[in-house]
Parts: sequence; C-alpha cells; structure tokens
Amino acid sequence: AGQHDTNTHTTMATFTTEFPKCDAARAAGVDEKKIAKSFKEGGKKGVEIEGAADMSGLTCFCTRMQEAGDNVQLLEVAMEGMNAIPDPSNEEERKGCSGHISKLIISSNDQTNKIAMVAYVADSLKDQLNATEWMKAVCDTELGGGVGGAPDATSSATWATATISEDTANGKFYLKFKDNSLSAAINYLREKGLFIDDSDSDEGDNPAADFEW
Repeated sequence: AGQHDTNTHTTMATFTTEFPKCDAARAAGVDEKKIAKSFKEGGKKGVEIEGAADMSGLTCFCTRMQEAGDNVQLLEVAMEGMNAIPDPSNEEERKGCSGHISKLIISSNDQTNKIAMVAYVADSLKDQLNATEWMKAVCDTELGGGVGGAPDATSSATWATATISEDTANGKFYLKFKDNSLSAAINYLREKGLFIDDSDSDEGDNPAADFEW
C-alpha cells in the first residue's frame, strides 16, 4: 500500500500501471525489443517536454521520434511512454510525465517512404484542440506541396493516428511530406493561438521547445 504515497511532485496520486498501447502492439505481434525501445524513447522525450513546459509554460509540442519508423503502433507506444507517470519509489531516472502537454509526434522510414503520426490532446485543452481535426489539418495542408492521407477511422477527439505513404502520381513525395508534416502541425497550433514563438523559423527538430508565452 505504501507504493501509492502521494507525496511526489506530480499532481496525480497514482503512477501508471496499465499500458494499453504496449499491450496492443504485443497482441499485433510487434517485436518486444522494438516496443521497449519506443517506450523508452517516449519516456526520455516526455521528461524533456515536461522540463520545457515548466520553464516556458508551453501547452503543446510537436516533435519527431526515431524508433517507431513507419509503424504507427510503435509510435502510439512512444506517446504512451511520454505520458506515463513513473513509480515515485523508482526515481533514479525520471521518465514520461508529459500527459498534461498536447502533442503531435512523427516518425518515418526511409526504406518504405512512409511516415507515421500520432496526436494526443490533454484534458486541459479539450475545449480548444481536437486530435482528429489537428491530424486532418496536417494531412490536408498545402504547405510545401502538402502531406496527404487522412486520420485513421479509429481516431478520436483526444487521440488520432495516421500513416502516410508516398503518392507520386498525386505529387506527394516522401522527402517533402516528411518535412511538411512537422511544419503543418505547428502552423495549425499557431492558427489556433496555441503556439507562440519569437521567430518565424521552423528549423530544428523541436521548434516548440524554443518558444515562450
């Protein structure tokens, strides 16, 4: 019973004990090592985002992930890792803890010319941001030649996924939409007044880490 002490600096009383996205990936036959790597990457990135939010007050974040490639289930695992609350009795390496930050994350595979995307909207922003609409805006963007595709049918207001394949017949080229997707995700937040930064530059992997309210 002592495990669930609430004297941690997280606002949630309990730590995460259920990982449905990891379970779903396992059930689909995804390699256990890949699941572990994606979850770990998400945990590391999540705690970085938490730190950036503490410093700047950001409420939304867009970034690229490496481990998932074009596997949207692995990218969902990474998002789960980003949002997980760690066991407070195991503090040697803090991970996750960014469940209060709305996020759109992107990963890619240079062999298959595909990208995977996952959008998550935190409870605090549900009135201002819809994950499926955010994802649709990225897919439908005309920025830099566009992205293409559409949110998966399973997408909801708080969790959306998409996998985009190269469609050269319609002018959707992997190397372009791989870049366009991140810019489009950030632009959508800008239009909604949820992303305010000091520059007009979208350079760098983590532009959302650099802005201040």
